[in-house]
Amino acid sequence: MRLKYNEEKLIKLIKIVPIVLVIIFSIVTTYIILNNKIYEHKKELNNIKETFITNKKDIVKNEVLRVVRQINYHKNLSESNLRKSLKFKVNTANKIILSIYKENQLKTKSELIKMIKDAIKPIRFNNGRGYFFIYTMKGKNILLPSSPKMQGKNFWNHKDSKGVYVIRKLSKISKLKGEGFFNWHWYKPQDKTKMYKKIGFVKYIKELNCFIGTGEYIKDFEKTIQDKIINEVQQIRYGKNGYIFMHKYDGVCLSHIKKKNIGKNRLETKDKNGNLVVRDIINFAKSGGGFMEYMGTINPSTGLPARKISFIYGMDDWKWQIGAGNYVNDIDAVLIQKNLEFNKTLNKIIFIVIFSSLLLTLILVFALFKFSNSLAKEFKNYKVSLDKEIEENKKKDKLINEQSKMASMGEMIGNIAHQWRQPLSVISTASTGMKMQKNFGTLNDELFNQSCTAINNNAQYLSKTIDDFKNFIKDDRIKKVFILKDDINSFLNLVEGSIKSNNINMILNLQEDIKIDGYENELTQCFINIFNNAKDILKEHNNQDDRFIFISTSTNKNNVIITIKDNAGGIPKDILPKIFEPYFTTKHQSQGTGLGLHMTYNLIVDGMGGTIEAENVIYKYNSKEFAGAEFTISLPMG
Repeated sequence: MRLKYNEEKLIKLIKIVPIVLVIIFSIVTTYIILNNKIYEHKKELNNIKETFITNKKDIVKNEVLRVVRQINYHKNLSESNLRKSLKFKVNTANKIILSIYKENQLKTKSELIKMIKDAIKPIRFNNGRGYFFIYTMKGKNILLPSSPKMQGKNFWNHKDSKGVYVIRKLSKISKLKGEGFFNWHWYKPQDKTKMYKKIGFVKYIKELNCFIGTGEYIKDFEKTIQDKIINEVQQIRYGKNGYIFMHKYDGVCLSHIKKKNIGKNRLETKDKNGNLVVRDIINFAKSGGGFMEYMGTINPSTGLPARKISFIYGMDDWKWQIGAGNYVNDIDAVLIQKNLEFNKTLNKIIFIVIFSSLLLTLILVFALFKFSNSLAKEFKNYKVSLDKEIEENKKKDKLINEQSKMASMGEMIGNIAHQWRQPLSVISTASTGMKMQKNFGTLNDELFNQSCTAINNNAQYLSKTIDDFKNFIKDDRIKKVFILKDDINSFLNLVEGSIKSNNINMILNLQEDIKIDGYENELTQCFINIFNNAKDILKEHNNQDDRFIFISTSTNKNNVIITIKDNAGGIPKDILPKIFEPYFTTKHQSQGTGLGLHMTYNLIVDGMGGTIEAENVIYKYNSKEFAGAEFTISLPMG
């Protein structure tokens, strides 16, 4: 009944499980398709966002760099124009001086100088900042409109804030080159406490042996350029809400979309999170600049704060921060539209996938139901065939085991017969000797006792041999806990005759009190099978004085390790993988069945849940190197 119940249960599973699997497969497939679509959509949105941000970053970077190029262009062009302007003004003044000189050559030099000073002194340019100065070639000032009190004084030994003898340099340029440009530091008319950098042009007046020149303060010159650039930058717009924002490093706003911010110091301006956003931007510009993401103070489209990505540039020579940015949420409208389109597409896909999955499920359920019925019939037929084959294999295995055991018993009987010769000879000699000594009247008590003891000891030895043999052939197969060393000693007792007759040296290294939970007789049978194989090879390859078999035992965690090795040279490599196969043997048919090691493998692995492995080893014993086969058996501890 039990077998029939299991068969019916398995047939039901064959019918139901495929249906369940198909349904699960449909659900998983639907999930995977939807998940892939969602993943592709997210990837597309990310790509759109990344492309949008990349394009916007390119735009703001180009806008900022365009302003930087514009500033550099103005700086270079204005400096060039300034040089031309200074040179033109000096040359014009020089023409005026020469004209006065030619028209008044009859006048004295002092009169000429006064006429020239009166003509040149009123001339002003560059919003009143520009004027002409005249010095003698030895440094005496002739004309200095910015400081009339200094006129007539000698400036030959005067140094600027950098330690340069300015008048000496200007005199040298005039004398050697006739004219030329020079940079130096000088006081401003409105600030006599500090010298400022100045660029100037001087020209030698040969007729009066003096030089005339003019100059412009770099700061004043830059201020003119900066005002012009700031006005231009404030007009720049790009895209929907794009503009250029600029600050001085000290926080003063130079350009912004909100006009009220211009001119204010915005270092303390905070975003909605309390961050000093303008200070952070300026510090970022000072550290090298680049792209910066932050919370913008206001989005012109919404009038609300919003995340912003800007390109920041620091112009260190002017101590300006230049930047332009785009608001990140500008992409939100595009993404919302993409999501709406995707949701419509996704709903269509869900309907198609679910409908297709249901249809496919119904078709597969019908097909699998028919297939399972057919499979159930085939299974029943297969089970009948399998049961028959299993029964035949059991008979075959039993026959193999019986053949192997009978072969071992035959060889053992021969060993026992050999073992019994010496004890029987001792018994026969002792009894015959006592009888003769009795007849001659020479039998004394001591000799009688010695003979009786010898007879008894040998009789006990024969009895022990009979017990070991009886235990070995007993077919009770009872699993029990036994001491390994006792089992090995019993095995050695059974093969003692073979050991002696073949001059084999048994080298034992047995650990005390190792217990095994298994089948004692079957393990003895395994030892005998391995021993017989080693003995036969030793007889073929080794001389009688050099035959060794080593047996050692040990424990490893919860396993018992038994190793048996010989010094017969080892097993050929092409044979080694086949030694546990049934009926495999290298001996003549009359000498072996090829079942011993196969039976040993089955008893160890299948019978006792252990393992057995064979390999060739090289080792030393008594300082002599040997080579042989080593069998390693691993069994559970008792």
